[in-house]
Amino acid sequence: MFAGKKIVNYKISSFKAFSIGALGVLLLFVNQAKAQQEPYDTILQRINTDLQTFVKDKNLAAEVSVNLKNLNADGSWADINYADAQYAPLKRIKDMATAYIRPANKWYNHAELHASIVKALQNWFDKNPKNKNWWYNDIFYPQAIGQTLILMRNAKVQLPEDLEKALIQRMVIRRFRTGDGANTSDEALHLLYRACLTRNKATLDSAGKYLFEPIAITDGKEGVQVDGSYYQHGKQQAIASYGRVFAGNSVNVAFYLRGTNYALPKDQMAILVNYLKNTFLQTIRGSFYDFNVRGRGISRKDSLSSGMGGMIEKIKSFDPENARYWEASALRTANKKPADYGIVANHTHFWKSNYTLHIRPAYTFSVQSSSDRTLRTERGNNENILGKFLPDGATNIQRSGSEYANLMPVWEWDKIPGTTGRDYPDDEGATIHKDWGIPGTTKFSGGASDGVYGVSCYDLNYDSVQAKKAWFFFDKEVVCLGAGITSEAKESVTTTINQAWLRGVISRSSTAKGEKGFWALHDSIAYIFPERSNVEISNAVQSGSWYRINQGQSKTELTDKVFKIWVNHGTAPQNASYQYIVIPGITVEGIKKYNRSVIQILKNTAELQAVKHTVLNMLQAVFYKAGTLVYDGGSLTVDQPCTVYIKNLNTKNPLLYIADPGQENASIQVQFKPAGSTIPKNITCKLPEGAFVGATASFKIE
Repeated sequence: MFAGKKIVNYKISSFKAFSIGALGVLLLFVNQAKAQQEPYDTILQRINTDLQTFVKDKNLAAEVSVNLKNLNADGSWADINYADAQYAPLKRIKDMATAYIRPANKWYNHAELHASIVKALQNWFDKNPKNKNWWYNDIFYPQAIGQTLILMRNAKVQLPEDLEKALIQRMVIRRFRTGDGANTSDEALHLLYRACLTRNKATLDSAGKYLFEPIAITDGKEGVQVDGSYYQHGKQQAIASYGRVFAGNSVNVAFYLRGTNYALPKDQMAILVNYLKNTFLQTIRGSFYDFNVRGRGISRKDSLSSGMGGMIEKIKSFDPENARYWEASALRTANKKPADYGIVANHTHFWKSNYTLHIRPAYTFSVQSSSDRTLRTERGNNENILGKFLPDGATNIQRSGSEYANLMPVWEWDKIPGTTGRDYPDDEGATIHKDWGIPGTTKFSGGASDGVYGVSCYDLNYDSVQAKKAWFFFDKEVVCLGAGITSEAKESVTTTINQAWLRGVISRSSTAKGEKGFWALHDSIAYIFPERSNVEISNAVQSGSWYRINQGQSKTELTDKVFKIWVNHGTAPQNASYQYIVIPGITVEGIKKYNRSVIQILKNTAELQAVKHTVLNMLQAVFYKAGTLVYDGGSLTVDQPCTVYIKNLNTKNPLLYIADPGQENASIQVQFKPAGSTIPKNITCKLPEGAFVGATASFKIE
């Protein structure tokens, strides 16, 4: 039988017109006409208001008081190394400017504070500090100066005109980076500040051009990809690292320029809204990011905290069509509603970035792997020093969202959740020795999805360890299989199931640890082991520092209790395997009543891994080579390696979803014989081409 192909891919949502009252229309047109004719003041006022959002005057006044007390007579601070200045002192000066212009602040319109702002800015200008990291020189310094000048434009007593002009000129950078994704928008943002401060149309034209340049669908270049993921620093998944910068800058610009002649065009607005709604915000559980999307930023304190309130409020102002979604997201990320509020079950495999995101109201489960088509998670600027194994099948399992928040200093980095690798005696084994991204080492890495369920795989071949790793995603359960685990290294090889904050007790079955049917439960997440496994569980105290993983962070030693569960495959394993089922959102009583027969693990070998879900009536399989799966009187045969998912399995019209993780084949021949049938059905599966190579194709089997 042959059927038409339907590619499951990245979709751009359409926009609908909305109606408002006649008076509202009149006021809107008047305001828009003013904004279009006089955009500079309109934009400056919006930026000024935005810079003061969430300011807490009592706390700000206290900080300003301390900084004023410590300010030297020449406008410098003794605790700052101006030869390698970072966020301070410009952040301090900006805070002082904020306090000075706010009527609710005790430092409002204070002569001493104004004089100190002038001194500190003059000192900065005279010293002209430079940092060895270009980002400070070309992005942070100009942005911070521009923001301070914009704030002071609202002051009763302005800055000296000559000083302001000199600082505006200092904002000009030597080389503007075009075609550089988030970095381009970062640099163009201070171009916008400068354009409005100088009322220069040519500069504003350039700002608009380059601020909107990154809002485009790209194929393999830095920026938003056709599958909805985001690249930066080459073909490296950066959804909520540089993708967060891109999202923040793009939202700010759309908010600042709305209603002006420089407003974001509709086609680019659709791209931005789609990225925010269907990719970026999906990676936040409660108020915390999935650690798999933070890149090297995972090594910074509080890096998993999303802080989304201000951004979402802005989005609501220019995309009323999705108001209910934005409102639910705002409440959830502000912890005003639980982590499951407004969550709709969905599943996405981002074939460009080897990233899988599986979302249910009860949990989020993601997988990050790598391939020879992408770069492994980078080390750079002495950040993410120990993140060597982050792209090797790392699994992020969240219920509340905070399971991993600020855990990274005490993590055992050769036991990142989900990964299979060598159990090193110290940090050296997990250390990345080369900066800015290393290519992946395997071709076969991908998955198939229908948008709700899916299957993903990773043919691990890294650090002298080989393994076939696969994940099968359902509603209540995620099934994790590993086979062909082989290594000649001297260290033991382990598969880490989870490593998260210890919260409450660890419950376990009466079955002896590691025996067939053994289960463990911690923090409402159950782990079931259908076959005998050498399972290890720890609730020990672990120690470390932020400096250990990021040399720009604190050296203070931290200690805390960590829940850790893993399978020990021993030294020099040959064709070892594992299988475990993760069930988030369950109690001890629930797991005792859980019907394990709904999950049938049909095959777990280095050639084929397959799982059937009897209640959902679906079959998922990973073929690492051409072959046949025989099950329950039925069979499935493919002539090329692939991931396959059959929905409505035991019905007259099953649906077939298929993808090529190796991204090599134009078509795959599938022969499917339903259980109880003697006549096989042959399907020629023509696969997606061009930028969509690796995406899922779907077929109706008739």
